[in-house]
Amino acid sequence: MKKSDKNIGGIKIRTINILSMVASCILCSTILISSFESEHKYNSIFFDVSDYTDCTKAISDFKDATEYLTDQARLFVIHKDASFLKDYFDETNFSKRREQSLEVLALSHEDDEAMKNLTKAMKESEDLKVRELYAMKLVCEVVPLTMEELPVEITSFSLAPIDAQLSDGKKLAKAQEILFDASYINSKGRILKYATLALGSLSGTFIDQLESDDKILTKSFCIHKIICFALIVISIFIYLFIFVFVIIPLKDDMKSVKLGEKMNPKGAYELRYIANTYNELCKKNIIKETVLRHKAEHDPLTDLINREAFSQIKEIFKETNEQIAYLLIDIDYFKQINDNYGHLIGDNVLKKIAKLLSDQFRNTDYVARVGGDEFAVIMTKFGDSPEIVIQRKIDGLNKILQMVTDGLPPVSLSVGVSFSESGFKDVLEEQADKALYRVKNGGRCNCSFYDYIQLN
Repeated sequence: MKKSDKNIGGIKIRTINILSMVASCILCSTILISSFESEHKYNSIFFDVSDYTDCTKAISDFKDATEYLTDQARLFVIHKDASFLKDYFDETNFSKRREQSLEVLALSHEDDEAMKNLTKAMKESEDLKVRELYAMKLVCEVVPLTMEELPVEITSFSLAPIDAQLSDGKKLAKAQEILFDASYINSKGRILKYATLALGSLSGTFIDQLESDDKILTKSFCIHKIICFALIVISIFIYLFIFVFVIIPLKDDMKSVKLGEKMNPKGAYELRYIANTYNELCKKNIIKETVLRHKAEHDPLTDLINREAFSQIKEIFKETNEQIAYLLIDIDYFKQINDNYGHLIGDNVLKKIAKLLSDQFRNTDYVARVGGDEFAVIMTKFGDSPEIVIQRKIDGLNKILQMVTDGLPPVSLSVGVSFSESGFKDVLEEQADKALYRVKNGGRCNCSFYDYIQLN
């Protein structure tokens, strides 16, 4: 950095921009990571709730199934109706709600306390099933049922010899005793106990997981709030910085530029730097402006308006409605002057003609060098007989150029003229060129008017 740059002062926009960008990127990255974590925890909670619902339903189905089996066995023993026997074995062989409940719980709680308790309940239920089969076998020994009504589990089940010798009444009484005695009721109680323990263990695990996820989500939401607040603060800071250190100074600088005054260096470092640079350039431009403008708009040899500047003048006159006379001027046999006398003499001839043209036409007219030996003039504010005025000017110029008083060879001018009643038209150049062509074919050293050509 230059020594002068160190004295500019002000906060750099680039520095604020980099700091703001880094801070915003860090905050946005944090909130993005936190959002992914929150989404993961939300999905985890959704899965846990779904799993808990499925598992609690499975435990409930297990309890319902064991109660259903007990009811069907007891109803068969009491009423001796084969439909209860069929319902009992439909549950054990086809519905299998107890086994399905264990499978659901095993999917996600294979090693949990809930699975262990439900397994104990299943073992107790299987032991109870043996007693239920024994009681139903006793009834089937008494009640006359067809082979189609007897399930294979009953036909393959054997009674103890002592029970097989009992009378029908005692068999029925023993069957009811087996399903209603204290031992059976205690087994039922243990099944209910283990199922209840499984549900309690499942609920405890679910609640613990929910509390853990809730803490993480709460923490994540707090982070989101803090980051959003920080982003709002950063946005407000950037807005205030831009308004105070950029917008206000820029408005003042624009006003200074519009008025052509020096800028007041203030605001951010970059604007101060621009203001100082602008002020230095203004000093130099004031010195160079006149020279550069003149060079840009004038031919360096003849000091007349050049082709580019003349084109701009034509564009300006396209937007006016005043009368225009367009003169296209060509030096007769100028190539022979260059060939016979040299380019230095040729340049002096060009300068002489340029000087005469400038003197002959008014300040309201525009004289330009548009080619090597070609000149053009736009005349404005002329009277009712512009042809007479122009003809006199050209005749006077040719008379002077034919006189040899300055050591330069005699020359003459051929001029084509066209007119417009309302501003400059592109067709004027074509018309003037046709008029010039007529002069050259007619012996040169004269001028011709496009309207005159049209009439003749």
